[in-house]
This record gives sequence, C-alpha cells and structure tokens, in this order.
Amino acid sequence: MTRASGEEDFVTAVFAELDPRGWIQLVNCGHPAPLRLSADGELMPLNPAAFAAPLGLHPNLRVSTFSVRTGDRLVFFTDGLLEARDRAGRFFRLDQQVETLRRPDLQSAADELLDRLRAHTRHRLDDDVAVLLAELTLTEGPASAVY
Repeated sequence: MTRASGEEDFVTAVFAELDPRGWIQLVNCGHPAPLRLSADGELMPLNPAAFAAPLGLHPNLRVSTFSVRTGDRLVFFTDGLLEARDRAGRFFRLDQQVETLRRPDLQSAADELLDRLRAHTRHRLDDDVAVLLAELTLTEGPASAVY
C-alpha cells in the first residue's frame, strides 16, 4: 500500500481467518468492526483489543480472536453503511436491523438491509456501501480463510 500511494493516502481494511473448529481471528486496520449475530439473536461487535492504523499509515498489526458457533452470522460492512443519514441527520442503526439480518435466506437479508438503508436515506447515499453476510457451519477440519 505504501509503495502505491502518497504520503497521506490510506485504506481501511479488516482481515479475517475462520477456523471451522470455532474461532475467528481478525486484524482490524481502522475499519468498522464486523458484527456477530448469534443464533439466539444477540448482535455483538467484534471489537479488537486495539485497532491498528489504516493501511498506508504504518499500522502496528494485532490479532484479536473471538469464539463463534454454528448458526452465528458474521456481518462485514463498509463505513458508508454506518455513516448514512436521514434528512434529520440521524445515522442508520444496524442494532435496529436484527430481524432483517436474521432472515433465513442470506441474499434476502442483505437485499432487505440495503432496501432499508435506501429508505432511511431516501435513496441518497454519500459514500460507497458494501455488505457481506456469512452464516457459519463449523466442522472439525483444517482452518480456512475468509477475506
């Protein structure tokens, strides 16, 4: 990143490695923390012990480990989702979207979440928005990576 950018350019990022035996490791470089939606409906941010600086600003990388279970959903998203506002200046609240995120079909959940975001902002988004939803099915076996 530093070779390809200017002195003050940076990119936020979150890197995740999922071990199907029940844990996820994250390195967060200034990006919004992903969320874990447990099978019983609890929405919890996967906040690292310490955030690293964004890429390009010489981050001190630190790994944070979280336990996960079959049926948990992981929600990764860009800051455009959190920073979207309605006409009154109120932010879009992911903590009020639990029922949407729990829809049985992941594609339907993502589509409805984005529909709710567009309705909240009256179809006026000032930043890019990306959402990744994953539902976990854990097994005994070798670790696999999710990026």
